[in-house]
Amino acid sequence: MQTEAYLIDLLGPYMLGMLISLAIGLMLGLEREYDKIKDEIGIAGIRTFPIATVLGFMMGSLAESFSNSFLLVGTGAFILFLGWGQIFKTKEAVLGLTTYLALITTFLLGIMVSLGLYRDAVATAVIILTLLSMKGTFRSIIQNITLAELFAFIKFAILSLLILPFLPNKDYGAGGLLNPFEIGTIVVVVSFINFFGYFLVKFVGSREGILLTAILGGLISSTAVAWDYAARSREGKGWSRAYAAGIIIASAIMFPRLILLAGIFNPAIMLPLLFPMTLLTLVCIIPAFMFIRKGSEEADTQIGLGNPLNIVNALSFALIYIIILYAVFYGNEYFGESGLFYSSLIAGLADTTAITISMAKFALTGDLQLSALVIIAATLSNTVVKLGIVFFRGSKVTSRLVTLVFGALIVIGTLYILLML
Repeated sequence: MQTEAYLIDLLGPYMLGMLISLAIGLMLGLEREYDKIKDEIGIAGIRTFPIATVLGFMMGSLAESFSNSFLLVGTGAFILFLGWGQIFKTKEAVLGLTTYLALITTFLLGIMVSLGLYRDAVATAVIILTLLSMKGTFRSIIQNITLAELFAFIKFAILSLLILPFLPNKDYGAGGLLNPFEIGTIVVVVSFINFFGYFLVKFVGSREGILLTAILGGLISSTAVAWDYAARSREGKGWSRAYAAGIIIASAIMFPRLILLAGIFNPAIMLPLLFPMTLLTLVCIIPAFMFIRKGSEEADTQIGLGNPLNIVNALSFALIYIIILYAVFYGNEYFGESGLFYSSLIAGLADTTAITISMAKFALTGDLQLSALVIIAATLSNTVVKLGIVFFRGSKVTSRLVTLVFGALIVIGTLYILLML
């Protein structure tokens, strides 16, 4: 606000608003001018948009001296003027619907500036500019989306926008552990992470080599990466080191992902998790980069990730989460700290996400340090599962390299837990 006050004192409120309006119009006009030259159609560009923004700013400024009805009439006249041009447009002067709406938006942004909403107007202009400039990207994505992926997006929209808001936000069951809204929120959060990660792999990772694919695949499931890469390590000579590196890197992604996931439900637990999770990540990352430098760049990097949003899997996760929630509750009630660790070791065999969320919520009223150690124990249990997958499905070289790294990971993680207890 000090910078804004300084500029107002220096230029005056009117000239400052005029310059901001002009800058907004030039930004949007530049993008439309480029699009017009590229497609060789359209009449609104680098000059029209700044004029529209300045006109909106002038209308808003004049309304302060007259009345709000002046502003309403002026806005209506501007929209009517553009609509009249649309009705009688010619082939040489085409004003597309996108440009038409962009001009109206630009005019309204000028009015926002006249009301002193400088930052809001600029932020809105940046959003509009981003949408306009990504036309080619949007078309490319839509052309590569399958019918199953489109239905998955619709399912996700229904799940998050139509079902979740209407779930009761009340506690039920023993210990008040069953809250339909909270369980639904967890399913939506996990589904979004999987959904986002799926499309990152599809549009970015699958063609960029083992390293990037492993990183992006790890956002969805490091176990899935281990399962596919272990089998592919048997397919040709010189690929074992590269695939071993991919499995290890995907597993390394698990640790920062779980920190962020736990932080969503309990930000306080991120601090006790930060050091051990960072240490375990480095134990994976450093040797993995050494392996991948000697691996083949021609190896197959495609990962079979399946459907981006499987409702049955989402409901299964909710069931696993409820079971783990009660396992943690009764384990702590009857066996104390040891019960929590038993629950985490069993839960980690199937999935680390559910136990992480359960312990993050448990830490809201329990011991933060203990909850963090239980989460670490679950990741070690899950690491054992992936080690078994690689041992039985992978080549000898891949199995040896992964065993070396995962063995060190398990030893270091176990020692950390024992030292902190």
